[in-house]
Amino acid sequence: MKEYDLFSPNFKANPFPTFAQMRQEEPIYAHRSPGGGTIWYITRLAEGTAVLKDNDHFVKDIRHTLPPDAKPPRKTAVHHLINENMLFADPPDHTRLRALVNQAFTPRRVEQLAPRIQHITDELLDGIAAAGQADLIADFALPMPVRIIAELLGIPPADQAQVADWSQAIISPGSRDLNYSARKRKVRAFVAYLQAMFALRQQKPQDDLISALVQAEEAGERLNEAELSSMVALLLVTGHETTVNLLGNGALALLNHPEQLGILRENGGWETAVEELLRFDGPVETSTTRWVREDFVFEGHPMRRGDVVRVVLASANRDACHFAQPDTLDVTRRDNRHLAFGLGIHYCLGAPLARLEGQIGLQTLFERFPNLRLAVPAGQLEWRSGVLFRGLKTLPVYTNAE
Repeated sequence: MKEYDLFSPNFKANPFPTFAQMRQEEPIYAHRSPGGGTIWYITRLAEGTAVLKDNDHFVKDIRHTLPPDAKPPRKTAVHHLINENMLFADPPDHTRLRALVNQAFTPRRVEQLAPRIQHITDELLDGIAAAGQADLIADFALPMPVRIIAELLGIPPADQAQVADWSQAIISPGSRDLNYSARKRKVRAFVAYLQAMFALRQQKPQDDLISALVQAEEAGERLNEAELSSMVALLLVTGHETTVNLLGNGALALLNHPEQLGILRENGGWETAVEELLRFDGPVETSTTRWVREDFVFEGHPMRRGDVVRVVLASANRDACHFAQPDTLDVTRRDNRHLAFGLGIHYCLGAPLARLEGQIGLQTLFERFPNLRLAVPAGQLEWRSGVLFRGLKTLPVYTNAE
């Protein structure tokens, strides 16, 4: 069986030739993990779409893969904080949780954020302009969405740095600087902080997302405390991780394709351009994990109960069966039904917010700095490890603002 390099720094720097090879040779690829399990990588758009829409065979809650008499795995405090939300739920639990959160995360609430996104963008770019050079990740792409999602939730400015540190503890279990005990302490502190905030918002609601979540009802049901904590943690993490990478990857793609940037400067069209940047080098490499509920055959491949399945969104978005010249960046591309935000019932709830942040952030960046350029050769840039997100560690630039 052929093995593909899916984890090295060289692969992360440019995974697209490997994905093209997989789509051609083994579009449904079984990777044997070191622990002995099987992880299926689905690399073409058609099969990826089928997986994302099939909630009967591919489930998000691993407990649904267990035999009826099996004991469910014991959950730690960390697991509770991460898993008691709609991202790791199947219908009917997912349906109830999504309906409750949809009430709080409305398009109107997102649209109202545009002036605030613009203000924070301008403020951050003012700081960059004064210095003449910057790391676009640390100085712009990260702090902008962190501040937006924290403000949207209702976390006071004085607490935002601490909350950001706690949220990083949730998604960085393998960090060398954070052992299990330290991570557990941070998670417990985060839960205690959130519980105090929920109690406060119950007594004195404000115009923020936490108040809306505390008050949300669907058919007489509300989120319980564990679900509230987990949902806020989910929104904090996913509410900025996707946009950080959209801004970083998008800026790099445009710097590497000056002719496309020239089209935008002459004709506008940033809304269409952001869709193409999402397709061309999107912020999420693979879908979140799904498990095979029970033994069955998918497109001729026998899958076993408990196997892991990941749709490779970054590969599906360059499938030549669905996109003309898929490896070409075309900011005027119209027929662009990509999978950057997933599909089906688990479609990214924050997609409208990420799109708005991407449009405002990138347009303002390149209008403010017409001579923006990389401070290092593109080949020297380092990409973050991991299979889920696709993003740069740093993006050093010279601004040369005029």
